[in-house]
Amino acid sequence: MTARRRIPGSGLAAALVALVALGLAACGPAAPAATSPSVPAAPAAASPAPRPPAKTVQLNAPGAPVDVAAALPAGYVTVVDFWSESCEACKTFGQMLDAGVADEPRVVIRKVDVGDGFTAVAQAYNVATLPHFFIYDKLRRLRYDLVGPDCAQAATYARQLAVE
Repeated sequence: MTARRRIPGSGLAAALVALVALGLAACGPAAPAATSPSVPAAPAAASPAPRPPAKTVQLNAPGAPVDVAAALPAGYVTVVDFWSESCEACKTFGQMLDAGVADEPRVVIRKVDVGDGFTAVAQAYNVATLPHFFIYDKLRRLRYDLVGPDCAQAATYARQLAVE
């Protein structure tokens, strides 16, 4: 008769293997999550569209230096209206411009008060005569430099650039 030798701990190992196998069998495949067909999934939150720039902005105090380039909003035609409180023609042409582009959302106006005389801001932009308008396209390129009575055409030019 052969003697059987028992290996210490072998019974424990067999029991552990049996328990793991039983546990795995009980798990089975995961059931799909229950969803209610009457409740639609919430859409991903979209970031809000950027707010459009203000239609008209006064950029400076009378005669104070200003960085016009920094005030040009991307994607908009911008008319820079160089004016002075003492210039009656500036007020007239400014009102014509306002009325001419009021219903054109792609055109904005930036006003620069050059003050009285050939001030530092007037010198910086070579504005020796008023009224004086610069018109920039949507890519911020200077397209028109209008002086005096030519400013009457500013709204027309700005509207044309807006549809380019």
